[in-house]
Order: sequence, then structure tokens, then C-alpha cells
Amino acid sequence: MIARGSGQGAVVVVTLLATRVLSPADFGVFAIGAALLTLARTMLYTGPFEYLLKAPLERTRQVASACLAANLIVALVWLVLLGVVGVLSPFVFHGAGVGGIVLALAPSNLIAALAGWLESLLLRSGRVRRYYGVTIVVEIFSAAGAAGLLLEGQGLWALVVQVYLRLALLAGLYGLMGPGVTLVKPDRAETAAVLGWSVSRYGSVIVGFLSNYSGDLLLGVVFSPAASGLYRVGNRIVTALADMFNQPAGLLMTTSLAAAHARGEHRGRAWLGLLAPFAALSWPALAVLALTADAVAPVLLGPAWAAAGPVIAVFCVARMASLIGVGATAELVISNRQGRILAIQTAAAVASGSLTLLVVNWGALAAAMVSALVTIAASAVLAWSALDRRAQNDPQGSRRGQQPLTCAILPLSGGVAAVLAARLILGTTGAGLATLPHLGLAIGCAIVGWGLAVVIVLPTLGRSLIVLSGHRTSR
Repeated sequence: MIARGSGQGAVVVVTLLATRVLSPADFGVFAIGAALLTLARTMLYTGPFEYLLKAPLERTRQVASACLAANLIVALVWLVLLGVVGVLSPFVFHGAGVGGIVLALAPSNLIAALAGWLESLLLRSGRVRRYYGVTIVVEIFSAAGAAGLLLEGQGLWALVVQVYLRLALLAGLYGLMGPGVTLVKPDRAETAAVLGWSVSRYGSVIVGFLSNYSGDLLLGVVFSPAASGLYRVGNRIVTALADMFNQPAGLLMTTSLAAAHARGEHRGRAWLGLLAPFAALSWPALAVLALTADAVAPVLLGPAWAAAGPVIAVFCVARMASLIGVGATAELVISNRQGRILAIQTAAAVASGSLTLLVVNWGALAAAMVSALVTIAASAVLAWSALDRRAQNDPQGSRRGQQPLTCAILPLSGGVAAVLAARLILGTTGAGLATLPHLGLAIGCAIVGWGLAVVIVLPTLGRSLIVLSGHRTSR
């Protein structure tokens, strides 16, 4: 989580600097191009990536070769598709510049295909500490490069360079730190099997993308890149904070539950207990950001971005709910019920796209509210699906699994109460949160209130952390 914190901190720094240098319209142009790139990029970290993680050790060379071939095939397909989108973008999106950004970003998928494959090999070897060490180095260096170029006036192209620099560093360091594999000529049947297994996961990626990024694209098509910029900045700030907890939660829960499944110990609602430490950190942080978003936007992003405040607050609520979905998804994947995930995400994508299209004329806040409502509903359904079968098999373990998650409510209450008290006192004195010191004081009070509450529930949360670190299922 320290590694994710440093990485997401770097993202926030670059975003804050970009908002000072770029207008909402310019940032919106990059947001649209980056959204399209994200769809292609996510597919390179799904399917063959997961297939290689689960492959038998004795077949490492054959499967690794097939997975690399499959990833390169997918990357080439997306290179062509993004090229077509880039050429046609002037006829689709309002404003200029989207096509050039898409065409500039498209070739990065070839590097991402190699980086994703090397990352899977590294995680497969169990070298998780090395993986996060690489994450720290890469995020800091790529962010520093982008920041330097932004300060030199390179504008949007500084963000493009950051994408390539980050991927090149990832591929190089994963290759150096990984276990190394002697490849063989990819077998066509094996490669086809990998791609066939990946179809449902690709479907999940597509519908997840439509659910998460329909707002960016529809705002660019119907409204303007400026509206896309406000929407994406709000989403990016919140996602940077949430991913400090959500990404490690998904990775560590999946590996812990997979290890328990291999030993025949996978039962009960263990995933709820494993989720508790992340909820005790994530929920208070996001709640405090939501309660101070009206000040965060103009004070940190700049006066031109004041309208992003309500958008940030709405996305905070959505990301609080999405943590439950992360845990439920890990449980469903390990239980070989990924088809259920695809069905739920498909329904969420259809709902998100349809509702966003209805409200897009009202701007970024309306699109953010739709995204939040759909995310909350999808996370609730995922959780219900993950709980259903386990409740019947192990009711006693289910009750024990819920106890640590319940303990996460107290840290949330402590942080929220403290920041509300600080806002009330500062508002009474007329200071408010209009300056950086006052905003920092309110957040500092929230940290103290959260810390006092955590002390009370630390023993219970500690047991979940022991399970995660030891890869033993909580019973």
C-alpha cells in the first residue's frame, strides 16, 4: 500500500500541475484519448495475464510463450482499431486535437503487451515485494519526467511522453527483476486456447470500460472537451486516492483466496474479513475528501476548476462502494464464477451508457451522478452474488467473516466526525477552508479522529492483515 500510495501520489502531483498549465478543454482532449487507450491497455492485463498466473508450473515455458503471443495479437488488433478511431475522431468529437492524441498513444500498446506479460511472470513467481518496488520507482520517475515537460511548456505532449516512459521503465525493470523464462515457439492450439479462455474476461473489460468511461466519451461527443476535462479530473483525483487501497485489495485478496482454494480451505465469507483493513483506510479517506471537495478543487486545482468540486464528492461516494465490488470480484473469480461478473458488468455498462446519454446535456456533474449510482448498484449485486453460496455452506464462518468488516465503520465515523467539527469551528470563525492552511488543518483533524478510532479496532483488523500476509484463509 505504501507503493500504491507513492504511485498514486505521483499521479495526483502530475494532475495538479497539469490543471495549472492546461485548460479544462485541453485536459479534456487528453482525457478522451486516454480513455480509449485504457480500454486497449486493460485487455493486455487481463486474459493471458491471468491465464499465465494460474498455469501449472511444469508447463510454464509453453504457456508463457502462448500468452505472450496472445497479448501481442491483441495489441496489434488494438493498434489498428485506435488508428481508425484517430482518423475518424474529427467527425465524432467536438473540438480539435483528439485524433492526434489517439494516434500518438496507439503504438504504446505494443510496449504494454510486453510489460503486462513480464508483470504476470513476476507475480507468478511470488515476488510481490519486487513488483511493488518497481511500481514505486517507475511511477516516481515517469511523473518527474512529465512534470519537467509540463513546466517547460510542452502541454499535452508531456502527458503522452509520460505514458511511453512509464511503459518502457515497467518492461525493463520487470524483465530485470523477474524469474526469466526460456521461451519456445508458441503453439497455435495453445495460443487459441488462451484467447478462447480470455473471451469472457475481454467482455468484462469492455463492459467495465463502458460503465466507467462512457461519461468521458459522451461528454466529448455531445457537450465539449471542457466538460470531459472537469469530469476526468474529478474522477482522476478520486481514483488516485481509491486505488491506493483498491488495487492492493484486489491483488492480495485474489492471491490469498487462490492459495486457500488450492489447499481446500476456501469456504465461508473470508473475503469480507480480508476486505476490512482496506475499508478502514479507504472509506475514511474518501469520505473526508468528499466533505472537503468544495475547497480542494479551487485551492489545489486552481480557480478555473472550481466546478470540479461537486464532481469529486460524487465520485468519492462511488469509489467507497466499489471497494466492496473489488472484494466480491476476487471471490467470484476464485470460485470460477467469472460469468456472473460479466453479466453484472454488462448490465451496469448498458445502464451507465443509457442513463449518461439521457443526462449528458446537463454537464459533468449529472454524468458523475449517473456513474456513481450505477457503481453502487453493481457493487451491491456483486457482493450479493459472492455471499449467496458461501452463506449456505458455512453460516458460522460467515458470521465470523463479517465481524472485521463491521469494525471498519468506527474509523470511518472518527474521520468524518473530526472533519465536520473542524469545518464547523472554522466556519464559525469566518476562516472556512478557502486557504491551503485551513484545508490542511481540517484534514489533519480528520487524521487524528481516524487514528483514535483505529486504535480501538486494531486487534481485529490486525488478524485480517495476518491472514493476507500469510496467505491463510480466515475462518
